[in-house]
Amino acid sequence: MDGEVLYERIQTEERPLIFLDYYIITENISADYCDLKCYGIKIQKTVIYEGGGKIVESKQINNVFYRYNDVLEFVKKIIVRSTEPARLRDAVENYIAESIDRAKESA
Repeated sequence: MDGEVLYERIQTEERPLIFLDYYIITENISADYCDLKCYGIKIQKTVIYEGGGKIVESKQINNVFYRYNDVLEFVKKIIVRSTEPARLRDAVENYIAESIDRAKESA
């Protein structure tokens, strides 16, 4: 089953209203032969102005993680930092670099 699941929504400002929605994207690698899944991240920023205007910005990166625990750890980190869509790529790159460093230290 492929799809996106809203993991958490946070409100960062009251005027204008700014919401950050964090999604976990699940994709089947090969449903015919196995049940392997890969995971991606989507961040959607919604700004709602008092006069009725609304701006929606989003960024999605697919197939970054192959373990659900890794995507959970990552999404929790970016929520704490209130990461916005424009910073998603940098956050993923930093997380991967940190993971490689941790793996080298434990080897």
